[in-house]
Amino acid sequence: MRQRSGCLARRDVGGVSEILGVTMLLAMVVTVLGAVFVVLTPLVNDINDNREWSAGSVAATQLNDRILVVADSPAGTGVVHRSAQLANSIDWLPGAETWTIAADLAGTDRVTVRLDPGGVNVTSLNRTATNMTGVTETGTYQSDLVNGTGNLSVGGVTDGRVSVEVKDMQGNTIHRLVRISIDGIRLNNYMTSGVFTVDLVNGARIEKLPGQGIVVQQYPRLRHDVLIDGTPRVSLVLLDIEAGEATTQHMNTVNLASLGAESLFDGPSRNLLLKTVFVAEATIGARYTHHWSGDHDLWLASGQIDDYNGFGPRQRLSGLDGLTLFPTDETFTLEVTLQKVEVS
Repeated sequence: MRQRSGCLARRDVGGVSEILGVTMLLAMVVTVLGAVFVVLTPLVNDINDNREWSAGSVAATQLNDRILVVADSPAGTGVVHRSAQLANSIDWLPGAETWTIAADLAGTDRVTVRLDPGGVNVTSLNRTATNMTGVTETGTYQSDLVNGTGNLSVGGVTDGRVSVEVKDMQGNTIHRLVRISIDGIRLNNYMTSGVFTVDLVNGARIEKLPGQGIVVQQYPRLRHDVLIDGTPRVSLVLLDIEAGEATTQHMNTVNLASLGAESLFDGPSRNLLLKTVFVAEATIGARYTHHWSGDHDLWLASGQIDDYNGFGPRQRLSGLDGLTLFPTDETFTLEVTLQKVEVS
């Protein structure tokens, strides 16, 4: 009996407790699961981010297409756009772009209009300009010119819309300048590493992924072509989106209504100036300039710039002074239209 008792004692000492074994097994399972979680988390995040990018990009494309359709429709008409992706994602971009369009409309003079804080300066090469009229959101102002040159004090010239018309002694409008501020909207899509944004401004669609540069997927509607009779034509369609505080609400149903269109230029022109200032993203200007005047660099490098017909920098090659149409003294047809769409 003592020998059997001794054997049992030795067997208990050398054995492994069932509780300890289960604990070790659970520890191994937890360790493996933790390792799997660490390895798979980046992959899962990438899958979620890719899904968010795809859904956000598609939603922005669909909304932009609807806006352009409504913009081309008569005033008072519209559509209702539904998308769950838009809920909590829309921001208003007031004053996202400021466009300045100017051109000589009649005669043979070359007129230059410069907008200064609180005033307008006009100069004419041949001194045929005799009168100028400035219209702002605060009122209408007029002034006579001496030897084709003069200054006009205008209240609130730095804010909102401004238009200036210069006339000769016969009362013909020989030059017009229009400056317009364009509003847009931004769609936000939240990802692991930041916010994926899509700006819908002036008919363009601009995407930006977190930590990366912007990508212009669609440009504003600026075109240069030649009519059947051989006359060059420049057409520009501006799109102003009126949204305001309504875009801050939780909304997955967007009402789009056309507020009509306004013709700013429509007829023979010379000495074109197209200049844009961007608030939301400063680097957009260089991309637009390259997109519209990229051929100018090729013709300039080949030494055949005298035969070039298209957009190019007005003064400095950087395009900071705006764009013009080459040849600069050639008469062309200028068509500029302002469309307005209300988003609510």
